[in-house]
Amino acid sequence: PVIVGEMAVICYGRNDRGQPRLHGIRLTGSGDVSGSNRVWQRQDVGSFVPTPVAYKGRVYLVRDRGEVECIDPLTGKTIWSGAFPKGREAYYASPIIAGGNLYAAREDGTVFVAAVANGRFKLLAENKMDQPVVGSPVAALNCILIRGQEHLFCLALPEAEE
Repeated sequence: PVIVGEMAVICYGRNDRGQPRLHGIRLTGSGDVSGSNRVWQRQDVGSFVPTPVAYKGRVYLVRDRGEVECIDPLTGKTIWSGAFPKGREAYYASPIIAGGNLYAAREDGTVFVAAVANGRFKLLAENKMDQPVVGSPVAALNCILIRGQEHLFCLALPEAEE
């Protein structure tokens, strides 16, 4: 799950088999809240492996085939959707957001970058790492670390605009 304020957004199910699930669970309350704290649920969107990422009060999903959804965690409604270029391989790594950009690695080693900070999806870059990537990227010390099958890559983040 990913936490946004007092909401947990939980992806589960098998998106790869046409059984996606996405739930919004309120984290407040006491006693048995199993019936009262599920605020919303969807059976039309989710992801099998990649974990969602939270950024500025929104939840971003990179689905197994590269579709991207920006979700309102309070209502579960899609705010916008986009997609990375199609490929034969799936997305197993969880995405990250750094500097207002979404980074997503496809299993074939292609790492995509998309701007999401302005409230819409805009593909910025497609980087071929020339080896499989299944580990999730990590932001650290002004760079993105990406573990490929054979190498660890460190990509410098651009300076933030003032």
